[in-house]
Amino acid sequence: MTGLQSMTGHGRAQQVDEGLSIDAEVRSVNNRFLKVTYKLHESLAFLENQIEGLVREKVRRGSVHVTLRLSGGAVAMANRVSESTLKSYLDQVVRSVGVQGYLISIELGSILQLPGVLLPNPGSEPEKLTALALSTLGQALDNLNRMRQIEGQQMGKELTESAAKVRAISDQIEARAPHVLIDYRKRLEARVRSALAEMLPTVGEIDVLREVVQFSDRCDIREEIVRLYSHLEQFHSALGDKESQGRRLDFLIQELARETNTIGAKANDATIAHGVVSIKTTIEQMRELVQNVE
Repeated sequence: MTGLQSMTGHGRAQQVDEGLSIDAEVRSVNNRFLKVTYKLHESLAFLENQIEGLVREKVRRGSVHVTLRLSGGAVAMANRVSESTLKSYLDQVVRSVGVQGYLISIELGSILQLPGVLLPNPGSEPEKLTALALSTLGQALDNLNRMRQIEGQQMGKELTESAAKVRAISDQIEARAPHVLIDYRKRLEARVRSALAEMLPTVGEIDVLREVVQFSDRCDIREEIVRLYSHLEQFHSALGDKESQGRRLDFLIQELARETNTIGAKANDATIAHGVVSIKTTIEQMRELVQNVE
C-alpha cells in the first residue's frame, strides 16, 4: 500500500462551546515548499504563530490556506479595543491629511478591522478560546489529510501502472538493441567496402571492423537501459514508502527522462525511436501527477 499523499485537498471542522462557535476550513494546493496563509476572525489574530506551528506539524508541502470563523453570543465579549493602537492609526491619518484641511470621515467597522485594533478580552478566558480554536483547526487538518491520502492512493495506482508501461516498452527496446547493431554492421560493412574500393584495390578487414566497432560504441544503449531499470526500481520503492516521497519521485522522473532522451539520441533505429516517444509521453503524464505529490 502506497504512502503517497496529494498536496491538494480540503478539510473543515466546527466546534461549539458555551455558545461560542468556531468554524475552521483548510484548503491546500501544490507548492514546492510549505506556505501557510490565514484568514482569521480578528479575535483570533493573536494565534497566528500557533496556527502555523500546528499546520507544520501535520503538513509537509503545499500551499495551505487557513480560515477560522468565530460566531455566537459570546463573540462581542471576546474582544476589546486596543486604545493605543487605535489612537496611533488616527494620529497617522490626521498627520497625513488632516493638516491640509480635508474633512475626515472614518467608518467604525472599517477601522476596527485594522491589525491590532481588536484584541482578545482577558475577561473572556483567552486560554479556553485558544484551546477551542486549535482543537477545531486540528480536526480540520486531519480531515484535509484524509482527503489528501485518498487522492494519493489513486495517484499511486496510476503511477504504478505508468511505471509498468515504461518498463514493458524498455524491455522491447532492450530486445531490439542487439539486432540494430547487427543490421547496421552489415550495412556499414557494405558501405565502407564500396567507398574504399574506389580508392584502394583492396580493403583490409581490420579497417572495416574498426569502423563497425566505433559505430557500435556510439550506438550502444546497454548502460542507459540498465540505469533506466534501476531508476524504475527506485521509483517503485518510493511509491511503497510509508511516507509520501514527492521530492524523490520528482527527481527520479527527471532521471528517467534523461536516460530516455539519451537512448533516443544514440539509437539509430525507427522501432526504438517509436518506443522512446511512447516512454517520453508516459513520463510526462507521470511528471504531471508527481508535481502534486507531497
